[in-house]
Amino acid sequence: MNGLPRDGVAVRARRLVGVAVLAGCLLGLVVRGGPATADDTFAPPLGIDVPTASAVEVKFTEGDFAGTTMTVSQTRELGNQGITIAWKGAPPTPPETLGQNVFSLMQCWGDPDAADPAPHVPGRPDPFWARETCQFGSLLETPLWGDANAPGGGTIRNVGIGARPDPKETLPPDAVIAPFRSVKGDRIGSGGPSDPYPDGMSSQTGSDVVMARFFDKYKTNEVPYGFTAGDGTGRVVFEAQTDVQAPYLGCGLPDPAGVIRPCWLVIVPRGHHDPLDGRNLTGTGLPVNGSPLTASLWQHRVKVRLDFRSVNTPCGIGQSERATIGSEMIAPAMRAWQPALCTRQGGTVYGYTPNGDDVTAAQLRLPDEDAPGLGFTSSPAAARTGGPPLVHAPVALSSVVIAFSIDHQLDPGADAGAAARLRAKQVNGLRLTPKLVAKLLTASYQRDVPGGDTAPHLQHNYRTILADPEFRAINPDFVLSKLNRDIQPLMLPLNGSAANRAVWAWVLADKAARDFLAGVPDPEVKDDRTGRVYRMVVNTYYKGLGLEGPVPDRFPKADTTCTQPNKELVPELQSCLLNKAPYTASMTAGAQQTLRADTRSEVEFDMQKWIDSNKQVVTLKRADPQQPGNRWVMAITDSASAARFGLYSASLLNGTNPADPGQYIAPTRQSLLAAVGAMQPTSNPDVLALDPAVHRPGAYPLTMLTYAAVDPSRSAAAREDYARFVEYAAGDGQREGDNVGDLPPGYVPLPDDLRAKARSAAVAIRRGWTPPATTEPDAAPPGASGTVPANGSVPSAAPPSPRPSGSTVAVPVAQATPGDPVGWLQRYLLSIVLGAGLLALTVGRIAVVYARHRGRSG
Repeated sequence: MNGLPRDGVAVRARRLVGVAVLAGCLLGLVVRGGPATADDTFAPPLGIDVPTASAVEVKFTEGDFAGTTMTVSQTRELGNQGITIAWKGAPPTPPETLGQNVFSLMQCWGDPDAADPAPHVPGRPDPFWARETCQFGSLLETPLWGDANAPGGGTIRNVGIGARPDPKETLPPDAVIAPFRSVKGDRIGSGGPSDPYPDGMSSQTGSDVVMARFFDKYKTNEVPYGFTAGDGTGRVVFEAQTDVQAPYLGCGLPDPAGVIRPCWLVIVPRGHHDPLDGRNLTGTGLPVNGSPLTASLWQHRVKVRLDFRSVNTPCGIGQSERATIGSEMIAPAMRAWQPALCTRQGGTVYGYTPNGDDVTAAQLRLPDEDAPGLGFTSSPAAARTGGPPLVHAPVALSSVVIAFSIDHQLDPGADAGAAARLRAKQVNGLRLTPKLVAKLLTASYQRDVPGGDTAPHLQHNYRTILADPEFRAINPDFVLSKLNRDIQPLMLPLNGSAANRAVWAWVLADKAARDFLAGVPDPEVKDDRTGRVYRMVVNTYYKGLGLEGPVPDRFPKADTTCTQPNKELVPELQSCLLNKAPYTASMTAGAQQTLRADTRSEVEFDMQKWIDSNKQVVTLKRADPQQPGNRWVMAITDSASAARFGLYSASLLNGTNPADPGQYIAPTRQSLLAAVGAMQPTSNPDVLALDPAVHRPGAYPLTMLTYAAVDPSRSAAAREDYARFVEYAAGDGQREGDNVGDLPPGYVPLPDDLRAKARSAAVAIRRGWTPPATTEPDAAPPGASGTVPANGSVPSAAPPSPRPSGSTVAVPVAQATPGDPVGWLQRYLLSIVLGAGLLALTVGRIAVVYARHRGRSG
């Protein structure tokens, strides 16, 4: 029997709080700098692989998957995020075919066990109707899997078992695919004469083309192949999508009665027995054929209900609003805090526009009362000339991370023991040094640049980071990997920020990284097999970057090398660095793209579009997202966005002293708290930061505090609103959880001394600022009643302000947490970046109003 009968499944919710607390307290990985061993283990980063209170456990009790236990990490209070689905006790996916012993996962708006609410043929309800409500069949790229070349139909909607008809099928005999029903009532037929496709499409049209009016390979969250490793375990991070990302599913959208629509995670097992004749295919290399939507496979599906938060904002039009602006490091927290704040008694709406720290400081210097009076920053914000010093209150503790989605892809010559240990496994730990990151930031590997394999300035460099001996020395499992695999360039955020500056400061504090940026080549290495000599050196377009002047706060795309994807037909078309390695529009977008393994790269000529347009449209084609088994994608993002999308993050070397080479530290609760304890005052004594040149044992080197910088010269009403916000952020906003108003995963609650500092800052904000007298010689000293000290610091003697009974803290309802990047902006960034800061000063307020009136969150 293939798979599992419906009565052989046990699904139950478990409160796994004890597990969550234990995992959350794990220490950061501490390994001395230098070579690592294959026995090293990695601590999970903040918020990763930690089941929540709404976790659900699924037990398979019959069929090929009898004894398998699967845990779904979160099923309630969902938004657009990653859900970790992990299992154990399953039969391993065989190395000779990926058409056996795999799971297919999809999101559906229909309950698979409910009665058909609207039969296509009146009076003939379909017992398998819910498969028509599932986002699946985008014909995604087939993963590389040993020598397998028969995927078994796992990426399509077509019905039937290969060329054989399915006797359990309930669709008309001429059906080609499982139809699709939108939650709004739109429908695509099964493709035969009795139920044709729309728009005159032929029955020979691929299911991906038919479904494109609703979803395609760039939008879908389907997972055709969930592999099981040799030890019987597997892990998939599934992207839950709301009505914002998938309006045809409607998850999280209130219905006419105000009930928030749920959706269902559907898991279809594909075992190792033929679904028609029952043959055991183990060892034959033959796949179990058929789409997971075909009846004989669909009948064994497992469902898990997913309950979403409403995508509509609870903050009403007409409520008072205060504008805020600033660092993306606070964006995930603001997204969680906003709905809680504006619904409190007398709640104010805090509009929030993400922007760079320097732009934020510039906006706070505007004297206009309608300009933002509170800005989020991780660096000191200076006051305007003649204006009040800004009050800085710590509100969040998180970190910059290098997140990744990487699968082990083994060299055919790997020994059997290593193959059994690593095949079908995701990489859960990665070590990086400042020098390796410098190589990634400067596009110094050949395949990070269009045509880099033959570019003269990269001729002695390694093709990818995987071929770099320095990388393999500290990541020994990769010695077993295929070298010639599709490794994508490190994805980098578009805007300048203190977070970017922290990355550069860490890189530039390292002597080996500085030497590399200065042009010092790596030691010469000769490949005995090919005779090729490698002597890696910095990409000449970046030589000297950051070595003089201020530490950069951006990641330039400086290499101007371009290729002609098809110089015979369209010689004018070029693919350049911004095409091959586009910026991400935000850190949130970078994390989402990493989960999707979609860098949005464009390097090939889109010939089909050129033909369809009668040779009028000359453009590049977007690359397909990489699929599980093929993935190598990394991005600079923040720890909360990485946690939101279930991403592992690299362990970074936190010391550069040759006599004390440091440790590889993961971004964990313990390592962030260790870093906070080592922070020192900056030019503003109230703003703390790490000195990257100093080795702090156990401290994650890219830990960052986010501050609310407030102009104390605003009106009394504005100061009251901003003071209440700071009190909330330092109080209820530090309560960890998944509910509205909680501190999201990926943050660490502020230590008590920093919370007290924030409360003192709220006192200073309420007190306001009185301009110093210009005619009387005996002005009040700094810190006296009614003033803020000249340096903007908060008087340490000021008593904490108790929260008034019934006080409210309104938070940005309008915060449009960045999602998908905007395409054309990435393509022409270099000509736009110089004006971006000034543009933000003008349009920031417009963005807040637009986002608020749009009233959607995901």
